[in-house]
Amino acid sequence: MRTTHKRFFYIMMLAVFLLLTGWTVMGVKRYRVMQRALQELQADNQADSVFTSDSAAQALVRYFDHFWHHRNDRMLAYYLLGRAHADMGEAPQAIEAYQTAAEVADTTDADCDFRLLRNIYGQMAEVFHAQNLPEDEIEAQKVFNKYSWIIGDTLFAIVGYQALEGPYYLLNEFDRVLIVDDEASKLFLELEYHELAARALMTPIYLYIERHEYDKAKKYIDIVRTEAGIFNEDGSLKKGHEKFYYTLGLYYDGIHQLDSAEFYYRRVLSAGEQEAGYKGLLSVYSKRGIADSIAKFAPLYADANDASHDSQRTAEVHKTASLYNYNRHLKNAQKESLKARRRLMVINGCVIIILAMLMIGYALYAKSIRRERDREHALNVLRSKYIEISTALENSIAERIEQKEHTERLGQNLQDLVEQKAQLELLVSTLQEKNKNGSYYANDIVQAILSCAIYRKQTPSAKLFHQLHHLFSETFPDFLSFVSKTHSLTDYEWYVCILTDLGLGNNDMSFLIGQTAQRVNNIKRQVNHNLFGEDVSSTLQANLRSVIHAA
Repeated sequence: MRTTHKRFFYIMMLAVFLLLTGWTVMGVKRYRVMQRALQELQADNQADSVFTSDSAAQALVRYFDHFWHHRNDRMLAYYLLGRAHADMGEAPQAIEAYQTAAEVADTTDADCDFRLLRNIYGQMAEVFHAQNLPEDEIEAQKVFNKYSWIIGDTLFAIVGYQALEGPYYLLNEFDRVLIVDDEASKLFLELEYHELAARALMTPIYLYIERHEYDKAKKYIDIVRTEAGIFNEDGSLKKGHEKFYYTLGLYYDGIHQLDSAEFYYRRVLSAGEQEAGYKGLLSVYSKRGIADSIAKFAPLYADANDASHDSQRTAEVHKTASLYNYNRHLKNAQKESLKARRRLMVINGCVIIILAMLMIGYALYAKSIRRERDREHALNVLRSKYIEISTALENSIAERIEQKEHTERLGQNLQDLVEQKAQLELLVSTLQEKNKNGSYYANDIVQAILSCAIYRKQTPSAKLFHQLHHLFSETFPDFLSFVSKTHSLTDYEWYVCILTDLGLGNNDMSFLIGQTAQRVNNIKRQVNHNLFGEDVSSTLQANLRSVIHAA
C-alpha cells in the first residue's frame, strides 16, 4: 500500500513537472517570436515608415505588459504603440501610450535604455506641439534634454534645448525665446556647428524687428546670410527656407527701404506663402500711398487670411475627431480588460486544480511517511536493546583489560622510582656544589672587598687581595685549570677577573686596585682577548661566568 502511494505521488510530481516544462518551453518559443516581432516593428519605425494600423503594436503591448518581461521590452512596445497612434492622428492615445512607456522605465536600473526613454519624451513633445499644448510640450522637451545629456548626445541635447523656443513663443514669452536661441547658438558654436548656430538666430531676428531693434536684427541677418547655409550662390533661399524672405521683407520695411521690402515680399509670395506675401505688399503700398495697389492687395490678403483660418478650423476638426477616436479607444480598452480578466480567471482555475492535486498527493505521501516512521521506531527499540547488551559485554571485557594494564603500570612505576632515586642523588650532589659557590660569595673576605667598594673609606690591602685570590682559586678550580691551559694572567688581570665576576663596574675596580677607569677597561679588554679571543671589554663578564659557573 505504501509503495502504491509513493508511486502515485511520484507520478503526480512527474506530471506537474512535465506540464511546467511544457509551459516553459512554449513560453520561451513565444518570447523569441514576440521579441523578433518587436525588433522588426522598431526597424520599421527607425526607417520612418508611416504606421497605418496599431494592431501589431497592440499585440506586442498585450504580450510584453507583464511583470516578468524586461522593462525595456515593455517600454519599447508602448513607445511603438504611441508612434502608431501618432501616425494615425490619434493624439490622445499617442500621449497615453508614451506616458505609459515612460512610467514603465526603471531609471535606477543599470540596463535602463535611456536613449529610448529620451526618444519617448521627444515624440511626446512633438504631439503636444501639434495639439497646441505649450506647457506640456515644455515639460516633455526638458526631460528629452535631460536624458540627452545623460547618454552623452550633446548635439541632440542642444537641439532639444533650442526647440523650447516654439512653446515659449506660443506663450508669448519672447524674452525666454531670445535667451534660449542665443544660448543654443553659443553651444552650437562651441561644437563648431556653425550652420546650426546661425539658424538658431533666425527667430530672434523676427523678434528684434518686431521690437524695432534693427541694429541687432541686421547683425544676425548678416550671420545667417554667411553661415546658415540656407542661401544659394545667387542669393536666393534654398527650398524649405522661403519663409525667411518675409523676415527680410519686414526688416527692409522697418528701415523704410521699400523697394527691397517689396522684392522680398514678392519672393515669399512666389513661394506660395500668400497670406504673408499679400500682408507685406499691402504694408509697402500703404506706406507709398498707392491707392490702386492697396485696393488690389487688401482683398487678396483678406482671402488669404480667411484660408488660413479655414486651415486652423480644419486642424481643430482633426483634434475633435482625435478625441472621438480616443473615446473609441477607451471602449476597446475596456473590452480588452474584460477579456484579460476572463483569461486570468481561467489561469487561476488551472492553478487551483494543480494545487489541489498536489495537496492530495502530499497527504497520501505524508500518510505513508507516518507508517514508515512507526516501523522505524519499533526497529530503533530493538536496536537500543541490542546496543545495551553489547555495551555491558564490552564493559566487562574492558574491566579485565584494565586490571591487566594496572598490574603492568605498577611494575613500570617501580622502575620509574628507581630511576628517580638516581636522579635525586645526582641533584643533591649538584646542590652541594652550588652551596659551596654560595658560601664563597658570603665569605668575609668577599664581603670586605665589597664593603670597600661600596663605602669607599679605604682601599683593600695587598694581603686581602691575596686572600681573595686564594679563596677564588679553591672555590672555582675549573676556572683555574681553564686559565692555566689558555693564557697566564698577571695579578691585576686576576683581580679584574675576580672583581668582574662579583659584578663591580670600572669605577669601583679603579678605586679598589688603584688604577684609572680607562686602565681597568683596557685590562678587561686584554683579558677578554687572551682568554676568549674577543677584543672588547663589554662581554668579559658573560664569558667569565660561562666558565666559572659552567657546572
